[in-house]
Amino acid sequence: MLKDTLREWDREDQKPLLTRLKGRVLRSRPLRERILYCIYRLRIQKDRLEIVILRIKRRDREIFGKCVEAKMRKDEARASIYAEERREVRKLFKIVYHCKLRIEQAILRLETIELFSGLTASVTIPINIIREIRIKLAGILPSMSSQIGQVASELESIATAAGRVESSNIEVSSLTDEANLILEEAQAIVEAKTKEVFPDLQDEEAPELGRELEPA
Repeated sequence: MLKDTLREWDREDQKPLLTRLKGRVLRSRPLRERILYCIYRLRIQKDRLEIVILRIKRRDREIFGKCVEAKMRKDEARASIYAEERREVRKLFKIVYHCKLRIEQAILRLETIELFSGLTASVTIPINIIREIRIKLAGILPSMSSQIGQVASELESIATAAGRVESSNIEVSSLTDEANLILEEAQAIVEAKTKEVFPDLQDEEAPELGRELEPA
């Protein structure tokens, strides 16, 4: 149900012909302008993800409130249903928040390439990051995934034109120790943010519930 809701939030009018025409015009522009355009489109998607995150938080509060009410009525079966739904909310939050961080990473890389275009011939265009985001969002925000896919295609074209073709697949084993450390730190941030936004029920409300349920 929650994934259906996310798809509803994600719904937007599609204009394939206009998109194709824009693509042809864009490819005729200098590389710097094309990179700036990709940065612009990624910022739009980042802003959309921030809105989705706010809505997920609101949904979590609603479910949590119902879970608390069920616990106060000692309706354990219903409380378990709400608790399970809240677990699904957290899973979606982790995906969306991770994708937001990755978009920010891609934007930073593209800004570096744009600002120092004459000095960064060895800097890799972040195509794989964008592909990862597209795949992660495909099942929950298909329209946004499609938009991200268009950015990936444009970056592939830019990489080919600039002679900075990135390997289509990056195996985890090929990452340097430093890169793996960065990934671990990023995952730790996601986990910490999840706990900050969605504290555990027992930590957040157990004392209050205990007092409410004490016999008079």
